[in-house]
Amino acid sequence: MKKIVYLSGGIGGAKLAKGFYNLKDIDLKIIVNTGDDETIQGVRLSPDIDSVIYALAGIEGKYGWGQKNDSFVVSEEFKKYLPKEFSIGDKDLALNLFRNQLFSEGKSLTQITNIISDKFGLNCKIFPMSDDLVSTKIKTVDNKLLDFQEYFVELKSEPNLIDIIYLNSEKADITSEVAIAIEEADKIVIGPSNPILSIGPILSIQNLKEKLILNKNTYVVSPFIQNKAIKGPSKKNFEDLGYKSDITGVKDFYKDIGTFFIVQTGDSDEAENTIEENILFKSEKDAINLARYIVDHE
Repeated sequence: MKKIVYLSGGIGGAKLAKGFYNLKDIDLKIIVNTGDDETIQGVRLSPDIDSVIYALAGIEGKYGWGQKNDSFVVSEEFKKYLPKEFSIGDKDLALNLFRNQLFSEGKSLTQITNIISDKFGLNCKIFPMSDDLVSTKIKTVDNKLLDFQEYFVELKSEPNLIDIIYLNSEKADITSEVAIAIEEADKIVIGPSNPILSIGPILSIQNLKEKLILNKNTYVVSPFIQNKAIKGPSKKNFEDLGYKSDITGVKDFYKDIGTFFIVQTGDSDEAENTIEENILFKSEKDAINLARYIVDHE
């Protein structure tokens, strides 16, 4: 049974995670970005972890975040006191209150994520990139330093970036679970997540990045099709920081890490390590097909 480690962030990352999860002949471990974690409306949120959990449990919301068929009674009431664009569904809030309770009992984010995964009956391991808090901060062209959710939700990713800061990443460490997972992996897969906002925080933890570099069987799935982002502000963020939104830029960003690079059919640079496949997940079957291809590829 092949040991697969999958790096995930954002909605695109959760979609392909679902593809791997549906393969029953692999040992799957998922390492998730926590650079988006913030305390909002009085609770500490782990949006990317929850997106993966909800996706694997088959209860993700219509747009890939939150839980489907959720209501927003508490969030709308809260906005009477502190008006914000950010909304938390009632079911989602209940989970985050549970997370807060476990934090108050002294449990780590890794322990908490394992407990929540068990509550949803999931049969793969999901690990936060670190138990230490690393915060993604966005520095804009007008020299403002924004929290992730302020940039992404309140300002709808509109400001141009001049820098990205992964606050406290130099002090953060990985858990033994993450270290062992990477060391023992037959293959590592980096999902079609925003490289700057969703995978960048993971790579900012130096000893995690060093372990990835040592693995010579890492597959990177491009977040771009025909120079456009599959979803979200990936193209804008990439180009703001000097990368091309194509396979050239993806290889530049993931240099020393990527072994194989998977792009949409027609987007290849014709290099031996570039693979053309369908990376547009119109259905769950598309994600399963790509996951199957990666696992079987030699």
